[in-house]
Amino acid sequence: MAGVMNYEQLGLFYLGRRYDAATRQRTNEPLLYDSSDLLTHAVCIGMTGSGKTGLGIALIEEAAIDGLPVLAIDPKGDLANLMLTFPGLSAQEFQPWVNTDEARAQQLTPEAFAAKEAARWKAGLAEWDEDGARIERLKAAADVAVYTPGSRAGLPLSILETFNVPPKTVLDEPELLAARVQSVATGILALAGVSGDAQTSREHVLVSTLLQEAWRSGRNLDLASLIGQVQTPPMTKIGVLELEAFYPASERFALAMKLNNVLAAPGFATWLEGEPLDVAKLLYTPAGKPRIAVVSIAHLGDTERMFFVALLLEQVLAWMRAQRGTTSLRAVLYMDELFGFLPPTANPPSKVPLLTLLKQARAFGLGCVLSTQNPVDLDYKALANAGTWFLGRLQTERDKARVLDGLEGVAAGSGQGFDRAQMDDLLSSLEKRVFLLHNVHDSQPLLLQSRWALSYLRGPMGRDEIRTLMDPQRAAAAAATTPITAPAPVAGAAPAPTPTAAAAAPAVAPAPPPLAARPIVPPDVPQFFAPGSGDAWVPMLVGAARLTYSDAKLGLDETNDIVVWTPLTDGPVVVDWEHAEPADFAVDALTTEPRAGGTFASLPQVAAKPKSYATWTKEFSSWAARSQSVELFRSAKTGAISHPGETEAAFRVRVNHAAREARDEAIAKLRAKHAPKLAAMNEKIRKAGAAIQKEEQQATESKFTTAVSVGASVLGAFFGRKVVSATNAGRVATAARGVSRIGRESQDVERAKANEAALVEQRQALADTLEQDLQALQAEWSAEGEVFDRVVVKPKRGGVQVQLVALVWRPE
Repeated sequence: MAGVMNYEQLGLFYLGRRYDAATRQRTNEPLLYDSSDLLTHAVCIGMTGSGKTGLGIALIEEAAIDGLPVLAIDPKGDLANLMLTFPGLSAQEFQPWVNTDEARAQQLTPEAFAAKEAARWKAGLAEWDEDGARIERLKAAADVAVYTPGSRAGLPLSILETFNVPPKTVLDEPELLAARVQSVATGILALAGVSGDAQTSREHVLVSTLLQEAWRSGRNLDLASLIGQVQTPPMTKIGVLELEAFYPASERFALAMKLNNVLAAPGFATWLEGEPLDVAKLLYTPAGKPRIAVVSIAHLGDTERMFFVALLLEQVLAWMRAQRGTTSLRAVLYMDELFGFLPPTANPPSKVPLLTLLKQARAFGLGCVLSTQNPVDLDYKALANAGTWFLGRLQTERDKARVLDGLEGVAAGSGQGFDRAQMDDLLSSLEKRVFLLHNVHDSQPLLLQSRWALSYLRGPMGRDEIRTLMDPQRAAAAAATTPITAPAPVAGAAPAPTPTAAAAAPAVAPAPPPLAARPIVPPDVPQFFAPGSGDAWVPMLVGAARLTYSDAKLGLDETNDIVVWTPLTDGPVVVDWEHAEPADFAVDALTTEPRAGGTFASLPQVAAKPKSYATWTKEFSSWAARSQSVELFRSAKTGAISHPGETEAAFRVRVNHAAREARDEAIAKLRAKHAPKLAAMNEKIRKAGAAIQKEEQQATESKFTTAVSVGASVLGAFFGRKVVSATNAGRVATAARGVSRIGRESQDVERAKANEAALVEQRQALADTLEQDLQALQAEWSAEGEVFDRVVVKPKRGGVQVQLVALVWRPE
């Protein structure tokens, strides 16, 4: 889009162009959807062939270009097309992915058909003011990965962590904990073929009780341990009833067998492989780059789909509640087919988390986009929380009536009027790729034709094709050997000391020959025994300290506990703290007496002298002050400082979202600044136009054309209609030229037209000022690709508080 202002950096999604219902033609006015409107969620409904998937992919592409991560649940296999982005638009890029059956049907070789597809895509993009450069921008803005739970075709996902103890934010809220327990219990029982009401079914009550008791006790579970507890529960009563009366052992054994069959199924092992089901890791790469995470479930059966989607949605809720509240869009959850997951009467495991997301996600910056081709079997009462509706062609009158009922409920909930007859007429006139956009943030509905997708839409992808797509990422992941870690130790952990030249190649002296008996040391020598296995005890010197880091300029005030140990040798240097290593235990794990049995290595004589420990304590304190440090990241652009223990990736995500919030706030201020001026200017132009209309009809037509051209400029995208014409993208000159033609229409109305022309020029000046402000805003708040400074902070003066320096026997 050469010469076009990057409006996508302003949180505006280019979804297509406005469509004129009267002429049944699209106009030249690009439709820019304000991404902040997604905070009130969106619904997309259209029959097969309506272009619904293409519109959804365009929305996902726009979100990625704007720096937003997207988690996309894909029941049909269409969304893997998001990986088919070819900036060169060459036949060579297209050839591996064209449909060879279609090539044969057209009697073309794969090479010739690929060339034809490449030319078609290039022409299609050009028709919508897009090109390979915008595809390159999409690729640079976000990573794309396809995950296949229960399959190795894409990147597998492990469900093990879904049985782990939920976050404290969930545990502390009985309602949230109950919803989490119910969803997990219902999902695993459905996978085992056990149905029934979650409130009354014995199976549900038992499994829910087991999950709740384990999590409240801080114990993680897996399916194997859950099966064991079904057979032998850790409680004797369920409610007020004795366990055996409520659910006899013989009947519990039958349930355990059903669950065991799930675990023993040949394909279940793949559910435990791959990356953990961690939403933060799905949404961002290890470097903090936003990701389009396509979770393909097309290969799963209905029961497995429900099981996984329920678990995934619960994980989304847990991630969401761990985020700070915001008024800016943080991420997008896209669901390509809602059928079966949010029915009007039944309560599948997916329904409760979906309802919760629709009610609460807005406060945390998560926008939900729910798509379906089946408008009948939906809970429209729940969907009344959605503020944006994209409605495509519908198959039957029954479908249309159901959608109109749903829209009427949305309008009533938002206090807007609803013209059912008008909506009916608009829905009846829709063609392929034409959608009715009903947005509660706009004054009236409008029609749009969706733009050409940047991604090559070659149709649903099977497992073999997904495997081919993901092979390069699998290979890269296997080759990666250095994970990104935090630059600073987490409080409470024992960090590795900073290496020095002396410690670059530590050499521990051989252990002295063992003695049969424990050496006798004076009572003034602090002596302890470390936990562990082994029957040979070796003497070590342990140091424990609390370190305080403080820097007012950085806003740093942090304490961190370390526990290290170093060998006691008979060499010339008995103790060398430079060789200290982090201990794998806390101080409170030490005991004053050893386990029975074992042999003891000889103890250097100096280690039996109490005075030695005073000397070693001073040396330890000096070493800790010299070698220990906290390393932080600093954004020079925003001034933000990372938290101790925060990874660079997590810090980058935080900085980028803070920049988005600042950008959105700046845009709001621009709207507030210019809106009154625009309103006053439009009123003056309206009055001037009315005066001209009395004089000359021809002049009226000229006035109308000019006013629309200017009024549909950059101003329109920010004040009310959320729609921008081509002039928004830097081509306002067209409107200005229209002004110059006004005076030539009629000498009789020259004075009135000159007045209008002056007003239009003033409004054009306002548009120019706004565009300059927006361009400055883009440059100011773009934090993409910033290289962070690293700040090293040593313990403050007097900030080393030694808690223990003692002789500790380590078992080997």
